[in-house]
Amino acid sequence: MRIQLLQSRMKQILKSFNNFLDPKLINEIEAYVDASLKTQEPRWKTSFQWEPPIRRATSPIPILFLPDNLTIPIHQTLKEKAGLTWKESAPPQQSQYYLYPPGGYIGWHDDSKYEFASIIFLNPVWNINWGGLHLYEDLEGLGIRGEVPEFNKCLINGGGVCHGVSALTPDAPWRRVIITFGAKIPESELKDKSLVQRTLAWNKKYNVGAEFVKNQALVDLSVAAERYTRERVQ
Repeated sequence: MRIQLLQSRMKQILKSFNNFLDPKLINEIEAYVDASLKTQEPRWKTSFQWEPPIRRATSPIPILFLPDNLTIPIHQTLKEKAGLTWKESAPPQQSQYYLYPPGGYIGWHDDSKYEFASIIFLNPVWNINWGGLHLYEDLEGLGIRGEVPEFNKCLINGGGVCHGVSALTPDAPWRRVIITFGAKIPESELKDKSLVQRTLAWNKKYNVGAEFVKNQALVDLSVAAERYTRERVQ
């Protein structure tokens, strides 16, 4: 049974669903976020706390945990529309609201340490020239693909599909998304040999370990901006 459970977790799944959340719930979420932006309470955190390979030199991304009255309906919709299931003893984590500014992006990663990861796009309109595409490795071997962040579309990533977010252009609006992670997978299961080999092979294929900084001042500016943002929200 334990082996079957691990094999099901390792099976890579990427699904999308349109018109995912109830529009009334979206309005309630946006009202809560807008109110939180105006308060002096330290409710927001930033991408400064991310691991360096994922954070890289992104412009700081503010992140807000949604309260239970907004998170619970999201979890319920993940069950009803996406068909996700979980044990009561290991429910999904609190949903989080991300605000990507111009220059914001996420380095490639696979979220394999979670049972699943879901992302819901909330910008009413998105111009493809603004960047901010959800990039991922095609499961059929067709190379790198991209999803435009269309309003109220939900993507479900299970089994560690490699993905990232392309950088937002200077003229882009703030990219608004809701992220919900499933329960964390035990460390012992993450050390499965085939999973480790798959990750190493992917990193080698795309030269993930290569480093190149043409203008160190730009990286220094990004670090300074992250520090400033972190100090402001504390």
